[in-house]
Amino acid sequence: MASAWWPCLILALLSGLAASGFPRDPFLLLGKRSLPEGVANGVEVYSTKINSKVTSRFAHNVVTTRAVNRADTAKEVSFDVELPKTAFITNFTLTIDGVTYPGNVKEKEVAKKQYEKAVSQGKTAGLVKASGRKLEKFTVSVNVAAGSKVTFELTYEELLKRHKGKYEMYLKVQPKQLIKHFEIDVDIFEPQGISMLDAEASFITNDLLGSALTKSFSGKKGHVSFKPSLDQQRSCPTCTDSLLNGDFTITYDVNRESPGNVQIVNGYFVHFFAPQGLPVVPKNVAFVIDISGSMAGRKLEQTKEALLRILEDMKEEDYLNFILFSGDVSTWKEHLVQATPENLQEAKTFVKSMEDKGMTNINDGLLRGISMLNKAREEHRVPERSTSIVIMLTDGDANVGESRPEKIQENVRNAIGGKFPLYNLGFGNNLNYNFLENMALENHGFARRIYEDSDADLQLQAANDLTFTEEVDMKEMEKALQERDYIFGNYIERLWAYLTIEQLLEKRKNAHGEEKENLTAQALDLSLKYHFVTPLTSMVVTKPEDNEDERAIADKPGEDAEATPVSPAMSYLTSYQPPQNPYYYVDGDPHFIIQVPEKDDALCFNINEAPGTILRLIQDPVTGLTVNGQIVGDKRSSPDSKTRKTYFGKLGIANAQMDFQVEVTTEKITLWNRAVPSTFSWLDTVTVTQDGLSMMINRKKNMVVSFGDGVTFVVVLHQVWKKHPVHRDFLGFYVVDSHRMSAQTHGLLGQFFQPFDFKVSDIRPGSDPTKPDATLVVKNHQLTVTRGSQKDYRKDASIGTKVVCWFVHNNGEGLIDGVHTDYIVPNLF
Repeated sequence: MASAWWPCLILALLSGLAASGFPRDPFLLLGKRSLPEGVANGVEVYSTKINSKVTSRFAHNVVTTRAVNRADTAKEVSFDVELPKTAFITNFTLTIDGVTYPGNVKEKEVAKKQYEKAVSQGKTAGLVKASGRKLEKFTVSVNVAAGSKVTFELTYEELLKRHKGKYEMYLKVQPKQLIKHFEIDVDIFEPQGISMLDAEASFITNDLLGSALTKSFSGKKGHVSFKPSLDQQRSCPTCTDSLLNGDFTITYDVNRESPGNVQIVNGYFVHFFAPQGLPVVPKNVAFVIDISGSMAGRKLEQTKEALLRILEDMKEEDYLNFILFSGDVSTWKEHLVQATPENLQEAKTFVKSMEDKGMTNINDGLLRGISMLNKAREEHRVPERSTSIVIMLTDGDANVGESRPEKIQENVRNAIGGKFPLYNLGFGNNLNYNFLENMALENHGFARRIYEDSDADLQLQAANDLTFTEEVDMKEMEKALQERDYIFGNYIERLWAYLTIEQLLEKRKNAHGEEKENLTAQALDLSLKYHFVTPLTSMVVTKPEDNEDERAIADKPGEDAEATPVSPAMSYLTSYQPPQNPYYYVDGDPHFIIQVPEKDDALCFNINEAPGTILRLIQDPVTGLTVNGQIVGDKRSSPDSKTRKTYFGKLGIANAQMDFQVEVTTEKITLWNRAVPSTFSWLDTVTVTQDGLSMMINRKKNMVVSFGDGVTFVVVLHQVWKKHPVHRDFLGFYVVDSHRMSAQTHGLLGQFFQPFDFKVSDIRPGSDPTKPDATLVVKNHQLTVTRGSQKDYRKDASIGTKVVCWFVHNNGEGLIDGVHTDYIVPNLF
């Protein structure tokens, strides 16, 4: 296996236009022109930093270079970045005079001509492109106006490979000039513990290396820093050229007391497994499959595709059966059968014939599958030396038979008795994932969420490949993963996407016709979703100037891409961490939730209105802020408004004093500032800041709008499968800070911004035994309320956080001022 390279960073300073001389140095009496050290052709590259954060062999690398044009004419600055073929660029930003223009990964289209046009006009623009097909050499070129500063920031990710018993990161450096601030900084976190760590540079003597290089490791953490001074960079004591011309290599390895290591984060897992001399062990698999009505459409289609693929991989010594549950339970065969060619062919026919129907009886379905495995072992129907596995696929909560999650967990735990693992695979966003995860972990397995816009075939094979079980100390692992957060957040989902894209691209090489088209579409979809620059995508950076949109592109070999123009007077930021309390929001059907910090509790209510209705959420006559929302319905909604599923599909946020309006839909965001429109896509990642306003779009996740210090709203994007027969995309609206809004603020949410009191008493059983009723006294009204829960999706639009509340019936009657129809308005603004 070839070693995994770090980028070879070559800074080549090119002159785009002839220099017309340098500014006169006022401190030289004879008028002699002076070039600051490190300046070439009028351009000074004064800082280059390579920052790498590695966890569990997955590296997140950021290459940052800063330069200034000290000439009095425009200059072109270029540098090349050589990446391993297995690495994917995930971001490129261009910062000019303090304003940052971020990149967006899009499907490839031609954009090179637009860059060349910008350069010919002496304007600033950036281009990142693949200039070679073997080394994946990316060229970054920027035309820098006279006196301007520019910063390139290129981010890429890769999975490090083990070479000769060690993980290796390799960097070749050729800046071709002295650089005031040159640094390589690497943090490594390995949950198994680091057994060795070393670093060396071929271009510097050991004496000089000793003072410029620091390296250390202890336990799970390691650190390497290479920071040569200007004098240490010189090729000789009096030279002005750089000796940084060669290889910089970091090698490390991990402790290997056990053959494998499992890590699980948010339903995604990575299993590092390095057994030696292990024979193949037959597996006995009971597939417990939800075929209730809610599995209709894409979910059942995904299940069939995945099962058919798994059947292709089963060996003749394996055994299997299918247990289907809806309101009742049925099986393919009475007992486990051997995976002979004849049985596998019959199994494929059975899988293709599965149809959705009825309710969801999780308890009986699981117990039937567990019983079947136990019976097969007792009756010696399976090899003595074999391993058994239960894999359950479901999309919802139990609603038939035993429906209490804690009781189902107890029943399953007792039935399995620690003899074999349970893997729970949950479809979609609206399921009790905590229940599935806890039940799996109790039985030495794991839970995983299957996303409808991804390839379930590939996702489910991960479960099928686990033919060996391994003991994992979950508390120790959780502690290790918390420690790992100092590296870079939840990386396992990105690692899964990274490897899946690689696998699809590899399959695509030898595919033809429809198969190749399907593989291309799958790889493209994941590339766009996870913001990877692959051979199918390009990264576009837009630099607006004089109402014309110049572009920068990052791409692997292929075509180039399109971008969205942005209003000129805007600057860009990068991140958002939501405040915790208090909160007021509306999300879902549409469910309003009001948190009352003084009570450490929350109230919630629903509004049932026809699609197209516009509701006033917030109105503050003092600050001039208003927020209105328009309702949309499901694609196949019932004409009865009481049973109709409705959501917010469009929001209008306005500030009359600032002459500002923003319309948010599930497809785009349009900003009007003094009647000048700018349109953004949910594929963008930008923050606009101007005149006390900050508007941040976090790609395909959420949008944050802040007015000064003290008013912050978050709009969450909920996306469903594009061809879903019933549901459609919708929005959630969250108020995370409102302390600067006036006491006159009103609206369905705004009226609760000021403190209010309520009292709950006489808690008693309700019509649903899991949801008690109570008496609520609020605003001089006595109401019957029901204990329920909603989800807070600010941090994660897929999973959400459960929030418990007292539900007020009849469109919030008695809780809201007046009646809900008082809040209907004719227009979005």
